[in-house]
Amino acid sequence: MVLRYTEDTFKENYLMTIGSNFSAKSEKFPEYPHLNIKLQIWDLAGQKHFSFVRPPFYRGASGIIYVFDLTRRSSFANLPNWKEEVEKVVGEKPSILVGNKLDLANQGNREIALHDGESLKNELNTLSYYETSAKEGTNINDVFKDTVIRILKACGKIE
Repeated sequence: MVLRYTEDTFKENYLMTIGSNFSAKSEKFPEYPHLNIKLQIWDLAGQKHFSFVRPPFYRGASGIIYVFDLTRRSSFANLPNWKEEVEKVVGEKPSILVGNKLDLANQGNREIALHDGESLKNELNTLSYYETSAKEGTNINDVFKDTVIRILKACGKIE
């Protein structure tokens, strides 16, 4: 997702995040022409054996995008634990829930139904739920724009 957003590319043989990856992108939104936004995006590995690495990266976070794989129930089931881990360090921040790999889910590999994602959004008290495809670019820009706007509202930069 981050590669699709920051570079508008997709790597078929992309390797799973090991520890963390960092990306940056400058952004302007026509609705807010007075704002020049620079995003610093940390992509953190969700596997349990990386849990000791993640907390220092949470410090300074202004918003959180929780991502799970629509074709793997285990990634969906871990979300409450990830949210608890994040909030222990930074408290509540504007957050978005994302089910990724919509392209694979639409090929019959879906393990998480749309209503399950919506239910988890409510349970986790996240602000929005999106289903995305990094491969096809589906809803990727919307996720990041929504996140940025919610961060800007939370810090009083926009109404």
